[in-house]
Amino acid sequence: MTVDASAVLEKVVDAVTAVGRTVSLTTYADTYSTATGKTTRTATTMSVLASPPIAQERAVDTDSQPRGSSRMIVPVQAALTSAPVVGCKVSTGGIVYTATAVSRLEIADTVLAYALTLQQGAPS
Repeated sequence: MTVDASAVLEKVVDAVTAVGRTVSLTTYADTYSTATGKTTRTATTMSVLASPPIAQERAVDTDSQPRGSSRMIVPVQAALTSAPVVGCKVSTGGIVYTATAVSRLEIADTVLAYALTLQQGAPS
């Protein structure tokens, strides 16, 4: 059985468009200079279509503070100029999240979307 990845991607984008929103996704790249001995962090911010954050679980962390995680689907799209990675920042609805896990959703070798596990709060 052959699956047309572009047709599946179109359905993924249609589904996320129906319920999703535009979010701000920021990735970071660190560059170390041997000349200065300093690391420079460069941020790249993209406005991309994504599903709304869906609460997954709530728990108490080792510091006795309540923690919750959410999941978000980000389809592959032209505005997504670099893949989301652990530690990237997602801003939506006035709330800032940090990605704590990123999974690729793919058929064969074609990435259709990324599933992000999010923790509320800005990356450190």
